[in-house]
Amino acid sequence: MAGRRTDTRERAQRVALQLFAEHGYEGTSLRMIAERLDITKAALYYHYKSKAEILAAVLGNFSTSVAELIDWGRQQPEGPGTRRELLRRYAELTASGITAAARLVQENEPSLQEQSLAAEVRGHVVTFFDLLAGPGVLTGGVSDPAASLRVRLAIAALHMAGDEAKHAQGGGEELLSAALDIACDLIDPPVNSAPEHTARFTAP
Repeated sequence: MAGRRTDTRERAQRVALQLFAEHGYEGTSLRMIAERLDITKAALYYHYKSKAEILAAVLGNFSTSVAELIDWGRQQPEGPGTRRELLRRYAELTASGITAAARLVQENEPSLQEQSLAAEVRGHVVTFFDLLAGPGVLTGGVSDPAASLRVRLAIAALHMAGDEAKHAQGGGEELLSAALDIACDLIDPPVNSAPEHTARFTAP
């Protein structure tokens, strides 16, 4: 019985994330979540009293996962090997559905301003990005925009692969592996691939 209850709670979280993505957090109701689950609202109410409770569970899982990655990374020697392992572990999380939670926080920021867990998640994400950027994130005490952008692109590649892997044959392992290689090359470019000249953007 306990296993069935846990399964329903996890399914409710997945379905809620889908509906939040489709309709936004404000546009999603508990009834909509129950209908998508094909259960009564009363049955869903047994597990969650409100969509805010479901959101708190989703954000709590996301926050814990990223916090654990940060704790692990801080205990490792700084370098490309540690950053690759951080990315690999994050890639595993994208395959398990963390991408939807990350997108939820990003796309529903105004609606989640009063959610303390949302602020906690954003703080963990910023810390995780800084950890991936490595010592190159600061140049003379000033943030390096190139290093910051490479990290965001690397994470975006993992998110895209995580989304597509759910519909790929064989679980999308080749796709996730390719995304991991791309992410690592973005953060730690191969030395022999650096261009001799870098074009400069000039604002009009």
